[in-house]
Amino acid sequence: MNNSIDVIERLRQVHNAESNTQLCEALGVSASGVKNWKNRNVIPYKEVCTTALEKGVSLEWLLTGKGEMMESGSTAKHYSVPQYAIQASAGGGSLVEAEAIEQHLTLSREWLAREGINSNDLIGIYARGDSMEPTITNGDSLLIDRTQNIVGSDGGIYVINYEGELFVKRVQKLLDGRVAVTSDNHHHMSIEISKHDLDRLTIIGRVVWFGRKIV
Repeated sequence: MNNSIDVIERLRQVHNAESNTQLCEALGVSASGVKNWKNRNVIPYKEVCTTALEKGVSLEWLLTGKGEMMESGSTAKHYSVPQYAIQASAGGGSLVEAEAIEQHLTLSREWLAREGINSNDLIGIYARGDSMEPTITNGDSLLIDRTQNIVGSDGGIYVINYEGELFVKRVQKLLDGRVAVTSDNHHHMSIEISKHDLDRLTIIGRVVWFGRKIV
C-alpha cells in the first residue's frame, strides 16, 4: 500500500518545495491541504497525475518510488498548459466570468527552453477587444507566465487586474515609481497609476506568446 507521506515527499522533490507551504503553492491547494493529506493518509491522486503530466515525471515513481523518476516516453518531451475560458480585455475591461479549464495546450519542452519560457506556472486565456491591435486581436490565445508578476522599467505586455477587471496591456514601471498602462491602438487612452494607488493593481503575469485562428 502506498504511503501518503512518501508520495508527498516525492512531490516536494519534483516541485523543489522546501516546505509544505511551498508545495501547497506549487500545487495550487489550500495551505492546510498537505497537512490534511498526511494526517488522513490520503494520496492526492489528482495532484500526482497533474505533476506527472506537467513535469514529465513517471507516475509509477511518484506513487511507489520504483523505477526511474523521469518518464522516458513522449510525456517527458511535452508540457501541458491549461487554457481557461477567461477573457482579458484589450479594450474597455471585462470581469472574470469563468474559471473553467476549456482545454489543454501541449507544448514542446524543447521549444519552451529554446524560447526561454519558464514552464513552472503557465496558463492560457483569451484576449477580448481591440485596444492592443495590431499586436493582439480579439479572440487571440494568450500564454501567460505567472512567475513574471513584477514589472520593471523595461516593461512588456502583461495581463493585469485593475480594480477587479482583467486587462491585457503594455505595462512599464516609471522612474518615479508610477506605472504606465498603455495600448498599442492609439485610439484608446493610456493611464498612469501613482505609487499611492498601486494596491489597486495586480500583475497576473507576462504574455510570453500569443496565437490566433486563421480565417
